[in-house]
Amino acid sequence: MINEYKDMTIGSGTKNHKKGYLLLLAVLLASIILSIGLGIFVIINKSLILASTGRDSQFAFYAADSGIECALYWDRRHVGFSTGVFATSTSSSPPSSGVLCNSADIASSWTISNQTANTADTAFNMAFANGTCTTVTVKKSDSGLTTRLEAFGFNTCNTQSPRRIERAVRVRY
Repeated sequence: MINEYKDMTIGSGTKNHKKGYLLLLAVLLASIILSIGLGIFVIINKSLILASTGRDSQFAFYAADSGIECALYWDRRHVGFSTGVFATSTSSSPPSSGVLCNSADIASSWTISNQTANTADTAFNMAFANGTCTTVTVKKSDSGLTTRLEAFGFNTCNTQSPRRIERAVRVRY
């Protein structure tokens, strides 16, 4: 009888020893699935950031291109004005209004700098409805015979934005 009692205790002790194996397997499997899911999330997040950066870069380029086109139009055509609209030297007198781009009068807010006897720089800013903006500089030298246009386009007009992208376009003639 004593032997029977001994076998019972040993038998039930071995059964209790195997009970935590399934729980360990479940935790291990859940950790692996969570790691794979987190890895996929990181890849998708990086792809979205890269795609939005490409889109923002295009917006910045289009803003710069629009600024260049505006300056080219008014420099070459200057419709309604007897001379060019941009300053060429200290003796030139550019208009103070009437130069419209993107439905805004750029002449009322442009700045003229670096004026000498045969050079002058004219700079203006334009903002667009989609939140982009551009800064355009028209540099005239040789009394207006040589022109250099530079436009810097931005995907956002917020100068504090960490995602602000700048693209530039330069034209010389």
